[in-house]
Amino acid sequence: MVVHCSAFHYTIDMEPFHPRAADVDVPSEELALPQAECALALGRLDGLLAGLANDEKALFCMALLRAVLLTSLKQAGFIDTELRFNAWFAGLDRAPQESALTVCSATAVIRALLAELGHHPWKPLASAAQTIAAAARFGADRPAHAEEGLAEETGAQEVLAKAAGLAEQAGINDNTTLPFAGLARLNALLRADPLFAPVERAVKSFSLGDREVAIEQTAPRTPLWAVDAALGRLLSASGTWARPLPCPGAVTAEALQPQLWPGERALLTARSLHLSVTRICALADQARRRAALMGEQLGHLRSSARAPQVWTFLSAFAPLGLDQIGSAFRVSRRGTYAIGDALVAAGLARRETVKGKVLLVADEPRRDRLSPSLDQAPAIPRAAMVEFDAAMADIDRLLNGSSHQC
Repeated sequence: MVVHCSAFHYTIDMEPFHPRAADVDVPSEELALPQAECALALGRLDGLLAGLANDEKALFCMALLRAVLLTSLKQAGFIDTELRFNAWFAGLDRAPQESALTVCSATAVIRALLAELGHHPWKPLASAAQTIAAAARFGADRPAHAEEGLAEETGAQEVLAKAAGLAEQAGINDNTTLPFAGLARLNALLRADPLFAPVERAVKSFSLGDREVAIEQTAPRTPLWAVDAALGRLLSASGTWARPLPCPGAVTAEALQPQLWPGERALLTARSLHLSVTRICALADQARRRAALMGEQLGHLRSSARAPQVWTFLSAFAPLGLDQIGSAFRVSRRGTYAIGDALVAAGLARRETVKGKVLLVADEPRRDRLSPSLDQAPAIPRAAMVEFDAAMADIDRLLNGSSHQC
């Protein structure tokens, strides 16, 4: 905030002091290390994803989508996102609070992102987005006029399409597997685009006694969350990544400020991307640990069982109500009770009642809560379980054939 007081003719600058002077640019040797660290993190993540098993991919994608949605809402100006998201997702509370900085509703942002990522070329991520969309119950904050909500959602989808176009344009004709030249082109495109360029602060004047005071207000947020969602297109086009993943928090308004030197801008860009990719790597590591736990506690179940899929959702994304489980995983009401019983018995979940609705919440298992059958389950040979699954699949096919004949 900058305050100008006409009575004393002074200016108080309360902006955070930028560590770099504007007189000279960053020397190339100082830029090399952050870019090398960023490139190493990008390569590490690509290698981690290539080695994930199917259940680990499902857990990773659920956790990544939660990070994308929460980071996007916070970037759009919804400051209480972390506090309200779970209850809002279950339809038990209002959406995160809008402010003067937000340009569209939280529901529009979330629905547009889920619709976009539901068609992602990486199937595990697309499948996870579709499951989340099917489970969502954003019902407590529906607008009074349905056409108003539809217009906001359409606008958010157009923002995503514009960001995707800029990312693809920046990645054309890249002759190196390093993304930094493409990132520089993307920054230039964003600064030149009225939709994404930083908005100048408005000045509000008012009288304070016999003095006239002018205050620079915080500028509205530009939708950089959409660029985060599309940034993987650029990284994939340059050959840095095999999968065009979203990068929550990678694109910042600070790196788009017009007064920066090219080296300063490149330094900030590399640091923010490195931080984003490091967080995604942590999600991949976490997915492996969760998958090992799930295999230990639920490995005795049939391969077609829904309990592991539900726990994947609970542990990596959000709690679920029974109606959400039914619609997201296509099971009957009785099936939802059976899934809940299995997870509670395994010590992987607990039931909580919130505003009269029962939610299934992921829980850390404790040995003293495990049922005897679960304690004995790991002793069953894996080959015997595979043979049992095959036999049950044969029975299912026979039953299906009999029903068609009838």
